[in-house]
Amino acid sequence: MPTTSRTLVRWAGRVTVATGVAISLNLGAAAGVKTSTRTQYYSVGGTSARTLVGYMRSKPFRGATGDAVASIRPSYALDIASKQSGGTCRATSVTLNITFAVTVPRARSALDGGTRSAWDGFVAFAKRHEEGHRSIYIQCGNSFVAKAEQLSSATCGSLQAAIRKLHEVEKGVCDNRQRAYDRSEYGRVAGLALFKMAGNSPQASR
Repeated sequence: MPTTSRTLVRWAGRVTVATGVAISLNLGAAAGVKTSTRTQYYSVGGTSARTLVGYMRSKPFRGATGDAVASIRPSYALDIASKQSGGTCRATSVTLNITFAVTVPRARSALDGGTRSAWDGFVAFAKRHEEGHRSIYIQCGNSFVAKAEQLSSATCGSLQAAIRKLHEVEKGVCDNRQRAYDRSEYGRVAGLALFKMAGNSPQASR
């Protein structure tokens, strides 16, 4: 199914490749919603705040909506079981499987104390930010499943079509929530110690 993505920060520049993969599963996030998460790493060169920020400006990785230094991308698989009774078909179960691909930055070289502390603060912020997006996606999934389980139709074919259409509508609603979350975070990014030490302000994605 189509995927959407969220990015923490977007900078103009060339593209670099994320490396390293870790996978975690959470099959019991909520009734009707099952998730798995694949974490990959954007390798950042530099040994000082200025060179680290300079690297991210000139060599971001390519996210789905542009250049980025951290992002989350969900993909969906929808399983619907239904039962016909008389002239009505109802869903007996609706399961939304969400696979998250999360990319976070990782320093390529050893860093000294002050730079390491500032970098760790930036990475921690990036991880918290993407986890915030993940939580919203799961909340949206729960809301969709609850609505889908209330639907009925004359035939099971038309019911399944209605549930899939509802899912597309609910994804759009969720995207609006994600954009609002990003807007609430913009000011915090510029205030991070790494960018203050580098003497640069990040350019937030929209």
